[in-house]
Amino acid sequence: MIAIAQPATDTGSTAARILDAAESLFAEHGFAGTAVRDIAARCDLNPASLYNHFDSKQALYEAVLARGLAPLIDVLRRSAQSEPGPLPADRMIDDVMAVLARTPNVPRLIQQEAVSGGTHLARLVQRWIRPLLAEGVAAARRETAQGWEDDEVPLMILAWMNLVFGPFALAPLLAEVLGVDPLAPSALDRQIRFLKKLARRLRAPDASPRPAHRGSTRRSPR
Repeated sequence: MIAIAQPATDTGSTAARILDAAESLFAEHGFAGTAVRDIAARCDLNPASLYNHFDSKQALYEAVLARGLAPLIDVLRRSAQSEPGPLPADRMIDDVMAVLARTPNVPRLIQQEAVSGGTHLARLVQRWIRPLLAEGVAAARRETAQGWEDDEVPLMILAWMNLVFGPFALAPLLAEVLGVDPLAPSALDRQIRFLKKLARRLRAPDASPRPAHRGSTRRSPR
């Protein structure tokens, strides 16, 4: 089995260590399947000392989501307010991937809630996923992508979210399929290059031929 890279823990911050441990365990087992004592044990703490930093398991769960998703919303908001063009789009991709590299288990946590239909799914969607989608749509419309109908833009952003979150959410699967750690720095660099290339292709004018209307006939050249 290929080892999956984990974020470097800030040993100088107990709160950061707790957040790292909680992020990993919530991603593996979901909110209901994760006990505070398990989080504390992974940090070499006792549960009582953990409560010095977070009032409850719910508060810790919310802090994990805020640490991973609030910066993504900020990145998309800045992109929506910037001038359109390839350089701001490249910078947005760099910034999004940098956030996810720091909190790589958050996409798996989201996937865990989505697959299980956990009790936190509705709040997760309302508090984080819808704002992410809204800011992404605003950024895409700012880019004035050609060839997209207005109601297709949200679908395009959802597809982008799957592309960006996928290597993190499916890291164990991809490691077995590809034989390499998809979260290794070299693999993430390759993914970033691919996403930038794809973004440029999607921004290009649609030069594909329009299908002929059914029943239309072409005149043969004389």
